Amino acid sequence: AYLVLDDLRDAGVAVAVHPTMLRAGGAAENVSMETPARLHAAGLPFAFTSAFEGYVPKVRVVLFEASVAVGQGGLPRAAALHALTAGAARLLGLGDRIGALAPGLDADVVLWDGDPLEYTTHACTVVVGGVVTDETCR
Repeated sequence: AYLVLDDLRDAGVAVAVHPTMLRAGGAAENVSMETPARLHAAGLPFAFTSAFEGYVPKVRVVLFEASVAVGQGGLPRAAALHALTAGAARLLGLGDRIGALAPGLDADVVLWDGDPLEYTTHACTVVVGGVVTDETCR
């Protein structure tokens, strides 16, 4: 995507970003941890994706992908959180219903004991449909 930023902008499309640590090769020979930062700088809407890779013992987690884009790829933290929430909702055509905390939108909320982009942080309270469903830090 970062190789065709102008074309993407002219087409008015959003981008589902490849996993940030995808190994380069074959069709993925031009992958870059900086792709989300470059999309953000170009003003292009995007969301993170996860994927399975044989050398990784589990499916990659979208939160991990956003963290790598911030820590290694130069994406501003606020842009990463936007791409995980409102940006992803808009990309899916659901921005009028979910993705942000605003009157009239459906919202599930997670309260963390630290920065949600840090792996040492725990989800401590989960609110779904206005009801607290879990208050266990894990």
